[in-house]
Amino acid sequence: MLFLNRILYIDATNFIMAAETVTKPTVNLSCLVCNQLFKNPKYLPCCHFYCEECIENMITESKVTCPKCKQDSIVPAGRVEEFPNNFFVSRLVDECILKRKVDGEENVRCENCDEDDPVAAYCTDCSQFLCHLCSEVHKRAKSSRSHGTIPLTELRANKDIQLHVQVKIPLCQEHDEQLKYYCETCEQLVCMYCTVKDHHGHSHDTVKKMASKHRHELKEITAPVEDMITSLSRAHDNIDKMRVQIEQQGDEVNVKIDQHYNELVRKLMEQKEQLKQQVCDIVSQNQRTVTTQLEEVKYLQSEILSMKELQDALEKCSDQEALSIRRQVIDHTQKLANSYKKLNCHPVQTATIEFVSRLNPFPQFGQLLTSNNCHIPEVHNHTLYCLRVDVAIIAKNSNRDCCVTRDSQVSVKVHSSTGEMRDAQVRKNSDGSYTASFVAQQIGDVKLSVCIEKEGTEECTSSCIPATQYTAVNMPSKIIQTDGKPCGIAFAQNGSWVLTDSTNHCVYVFDGQDQLIRKFGSKGSDKGQFNYPYGATFDSDGFLYISDFSNNRIQKFDADFNCVLQFGSASQLSGPRGITAHQGMVYVANRESECITVFLTDGSHVCDIGHGETGWPYDVAIGTDDCLLVVDFHHDCVHVFTLDGDYITSMCDTQISSPYGITADPNGSFLIAEYGNNQVSVFDKDGNFVHRFGSRGNCRGQLQSPTAIALSPNGSVYVSDYGNSRIQIFSAYRNYHSVIS
Repeated sequence: MLFLNRILYIDATNFIMAAETVTKPTVNLSCLVCNQLFKNPKYLPCCHFYCEECIENMITESKVTCPKCKQDSIVPAGRVEEFPNNFFVSRLVDECILKRKVDGEENVRCENCDEDDPVAAYCTDCSQFLCHLCSEVHKRAKSSRSHGTIPLTELRANKDIQLHVQVKIPLCQEHDEQLKYYCETCEQLVCMYCTVKDHHGHSHDTVKKMASKHRHELKEITAPVEDMITSLSRAHDNIDKMRVQIEQQGDEVNVKIDQHYNELVRKLMEQKEQLKQQVCDIVSQNQRTVTTQLEEVKYLQSEILSMKELQDALEKCSDQEALSIRRQVIDHTQKLANSYKKLNCHPVQTATIEFVSRLNPFPQFGQLLTSNNCHIPEVHNHTLYCLRVDVAIIAKNSNRDCCVTRDSQVSVKVHSSTGEMRDAQVRKNSDGSYTASFVAQQIGDVKLSVCIEKEGTEECTSSCIPATQYTAVNMPSKIIQTDGKPCGIAFAQNGSWVLTDSTNHCVYVFDGQDQLIRKFGSKGSDKGQFNYPYGATFDSDGFLYISDFSNNRIQKFDADFNCVLQFGSASQLSGPRGITAHQGMVYVANRESECITVFLTDGSHVCDIGHGETGWPYDVAIGTDDCLLVVDFHHDCVHVFTLDGDYITSMCDTQISSPYGITADPNGSFLIAEYGNNQVSVFDKDGNFVHRFGSRGNCRGQLQSPTAIALSPNGSVYVSDYGNSRIQIFSAYRNYHSVIS
């Protein structure tokens, strides 16, 4: 930028004038690098300027890095002198030095001879201090007798006397001639000889004519600066205000936490400190976010203010100066305008932090709620909608031998903590053991009474299982908001995961702590581009597969998310939706073709499964028995096939509506994202209904047209809440498996 860390107020006349009035500069004309008065200042392409010698000292590998904006610039032809001169500041420096000499702040010597005689006068036409002898000669010489000379004593005594400094016309470095012409083709000042020798045939004219032509252009280019300054000023104030509010609310929350936890016993202090640390982390994170945004605004604000100063200077500076930096001004203004368009002028983080107290003697006495981080308290003292529990029953005698015969009858009764008793479902296994299945309906210990009848005798035993081991959590532990429409979710073996976005035509990558680390893809049909990406899956080798719905293809990506393969033709795929990879195969829910299309991981087509049986397949998953689970949107059911494509069965529930997504857990149960019912339903591996959660809405735990569902390595349930543009994460659940002997 033309001015560095300062504002110059300049009363400059046209450059072609012979002299101008000296005024005392209102700024520090020191170079940022050497802290001395500028010596032959040069412009860098970023429009900041430094001493020529300082730039020379900053060169590294033919590049120089601007100390202010950190932009790297190539040294033209390897010569610093090729950078444009800042004649404007050079003249200000000369004026400053002249003023110091007049005021006696610097030693003054005769500038016309080598003698050390005291200075007696100053020639306003030659801009020279003269000794007494030179002054007399100056008055007598024919060439200078008409010059105005003022005695130094009078000059220092009368502050109203206006001095003039001689304006230095820039010279051509090659021909030592004045640069009186401007080559429009090469965008540089040239002398008369240059127009004939090196610029013959180019579009060039005198400086005066070219300046008249291009000054209006420069004024129009810098016109948006005023509006940008006003907008950035408002953005700065709003963001800074939000930063203060975040800090204030953080302090208020800490006070409330102190007041609340002082009423509790000593054992709760650890929990209190944990919450305070959460507040600290949230405030710190939020402040880092807005501070980073604020720094971006400050930086752009500073750059644009400097451009405003340059705009003011361009209206007053000489034609040569305006033309010498024309290209830098145009490029830098356009760069600032682009940065301004991309800048978010609204606070990216709100100050929403709330402390909710809970004084009842529960394991958790409080929680923090913020706009970016949701925490779900434990469920207490009401009915739980639990998952199915399978308990293995192996009856052994004192010798540890199995004491259950073929004719034995085994029954199991379930006693809840409230005294309710009911029968569990018991089935005999091929190895002689039995499995009792039930769903716990209340919190607390569940007592199982096992009765074995054989040969007219009856043996009974009992065991307790804590119901809290297998209760399902119905509220999300975390919510991740997006700016598009989330679709497919897939987990890698290291816990990281990806999310497809159908409206932004891209894929987001999250780490194991659910932090966004990357985004790739854009709208189109080229390699690595998407048109409504939908399903996602990883294979055992870490390759990622994305179903590109509107492009009717599958794209394969490596660990660095580079597209390494595209496969599927118009005859093979029509509207691919859900996708899963298993044992070297890729299974695609081919909706419009009403089948599951199978490929090898190298893209070779293998076969189609379920023609005439799958209806509209929207998603596919692998069950624990190496079976293929397919959700049928049209018939509201789940079809089961072998991996070879043989039909096994269909599992239906009258309450299922428009199933979109499916995933299976390690125990064989499967979860369905129901687009029509705005909920998630859980079934055991036999298709028996176990549990459902979610309802229509946009509050925490509510869903709006869920499209996909996935299980993380730790068992948490990730639901793609399409209609609410977010991902809801539900705490891990697991089936409880026990052995009674």
